[in-house]
Amino acid sequence: MQPEFTEVQRFLLDCPPFDELTGEQRQWVAQNIKAAYVNEHNVSDLFKQHSPALYIVRSGGFDLLAPDGHLIERLESHDLFGFPSLLSGRPVVNKLHVIEDGIIYIVSAQMFDTLRQAVRAFEQYFIRAHGQRLLGEVARQPMDVARRSTPGSSAAAVNGSSAAAVNGGSAAAVNADTAATGGITAGASRRETPGYEPLELTVGEVVARKPVTMPITATIREAAERMRDEKVSSIILVEEGAAPAPDQGADQGLHPSLAQVRISGILTDRDLRNRVVAQGLSYGLQVNAVMTQAPATVQARQTLMDALAMMTQHDIHHLPVVDDNQQPLGMITNTDLMRQQRSEPVMLISALNKAQSREQLITEARQIPVYMQTFAARVRDTTMVGRLLASLTDSMTRKLIKLYEQEHGVAPGAYCWIAFGSQGREDQVLSSDQDNGLLLGNGLNEQQLEWFKGLGEYVCSGLNECGIPLCPGNIMASNADCRRTLDGWLERFQNWTQNPTPKALMYCQIFFDSRMVHGNKRLYQRYRDEVAQLGQKDFFLGNLARLQVSVQVPLGLFNRFRGTESGKDSDLINIKRYGIALINDIVRIYSLQAGLTVPQTLQRLEQLRGSNLLNRKDNQSLAEAWQFLTQLRLQHQLATWGTDKPQNALDPDELSTLTRRQLKTAFRIIKECQQGVGLKFGRVG
Repeated sequence: MQPEFTEVQRFLLDCPPFDELTGEQRQWVAQNIKAAYVNEHNVSDLFKQHSPALYIVRSGGFDLLAPDGHLIERLESHDLFGFPSLLSGRPVVNKLHVIEDGIIYIVSAQMFDTLRQAVRAFEQYFIRAHGQRLLGEVARQPMDVARRSTPGSSAAAVNGSSAAAVNGGSAAAVNADTAATGGITAGASRRETPGYEPLELTVGEVVARKPVTMPITATIREAAERMRDEKVSSIILVEEGAAPAPDQGADQGLHPSLAQVRISGILTDRDLRNRVVAQGLSYGLQVNAVMTQAPATVQARQTLMDALAMMTQHDIHHLPVVDDNQQPLGMITNTDLMRQQRSEPVMLISALNKAQSREQLITEARQIPVYMQTFAARVRDTTMVGRLLASLTDSMTRKLIKLYEQEHGVAPGAYCWIAFGSQGREDQVLSSDQDNGLLLGNGLNEQQLEWFKGLGEYVCSGLNECGIPLCPGNIMASNADCRRTLDGWLERFQNWTQNPTPKALMYCQIFFDSRMVHGNKRLYQRYRDEVAQLGQKDFFLGNLARLQVSVQVPLGLFNRFRGTESGKDSDLINIKRYGIALINDIVRIYSLQAGLTVPQTLQRLEQLRGSNLLNRKDNQSLAEAWQFLTQLRLQHQLATWGTDKPQNALDPDELSTLTRRQLKTAFRIIKECQQGVGLKFGRVG
């Protein structure tokens, strides 16, 4: 069967990677391609008569099955299959089951090889798809949202249940690779790349000098003299021979390995001013009497965004840089971050921190939406957008707390300001509203509780004026229900886990994702550890699982999209509620079972890796699907910002063929993992 020539050319132009070909090359393909009308009676002849070959679904619907009958992929128009055999030379062993009769185009092995040799992008497309497990489509540019708005912006095909991270999924691997290449050189070359974003560099690419260290037994005078001689504003204080034995990992390529030590503290010029000179201490005292103990550290393979987030979270300006064995490699400072070209995030956070009044803070915060749009448009790792927004919200929160304390005196007891939901997970978007609370020490009297009531109201109203909307569900520290003592919070969680009503389970989806923004670290750690224990109860997890699997992904008959909205928007799909949130829910239940305390979805998956709770295949699939959906939502929000269009719901008909294919694969991954949750947890409770 020979297809109509012009129609095939139009079809191929909308079918990656054939859009990578020149017009003359596509014309050659159209002239030589074959077509087969496939139904349940002749489906077995396809592989017998045309194998090996590249197959392209023109119309109809088909299931690609493994030899044991397991569903690999549901195929529809523009889907490709058969290329693994062309690349590996192995015979075709999979089977095809007809769901709906249709036409399949056939590209012979000889044609396929000719195109591979002539067009590198064509070959790389299939190599990536064959070698990677998930969406198999790592975008070379930001993902296109409108159909064919950026021709050729992505490359690869869905094969089986495979796919690959889009943009953000590849960032970690890129960063790890560049860190291992040896520091500044790799970073310098990336700075020359158009659209380069400094915060995507690894810490190892920026730290240029070896660490300045001293033993904790040194005197204050000796430490100050060493800082003067080395011309540094801080020094790392170590204990010799106290580090654990090194593992197989090498250091990050910055400097030769040092003798095994343990970082016990750091000393900064501010410490010398405030803790020594201002207090009139003797310079002959050992430095461990005034150092900052057990400082936060950052690994060389982490990004500058990681360093910025840690500095913001801990309200510090110096971070020791360590290798995978926790050995010191250097120090990165707030000044190092500000030196980077186009370091607006650092300067913006600095401006928020320096605000002298509530009015000045609100004025500085007005810059955030415009800046975040330009930042989001240029970063490759789109998870950085949510993390930066969380850091900015954290900075505004801490500044409002300090302003309140200036007016009303210091806090009358131990407390923590906690971020829940998207701020807690660090995956905020510009439309995210507030989810926060106050954790208070036990034994407070009415007057002390009144002070904290004022704090909650002051900060929440201030954040609203800064552009972070009030929570419609009133999950804010201004609400007495979200302003509790340690015993009060634990009692609430105990009630939720023992009596998991639908409303209680809804709250758990929010409150179990928590992160301390400001306050007493020990109080928060005690709270978090005890909450984690309560979340491990089988009865509670079983009820939570049944709630999660009751939410269906928006795929209907024959693998077609199904709208999730109502009225005039009935054809739209809310990818936050029926995509990103479902993955957060799935990962959360495994994290609860494991007793994890980190709130971020990707960090939870990282900590679950290698455990027997969630297999490696599903772990990787969920991570990559989450990254793809997060980027798709971000691109949609950038395209619709300032309009009255829904920010989280999009029309799948406006997506490119490639993006629709990716979206369906992401939904199938969610559906399969939901089924796994139901089987593992849903029978209890």
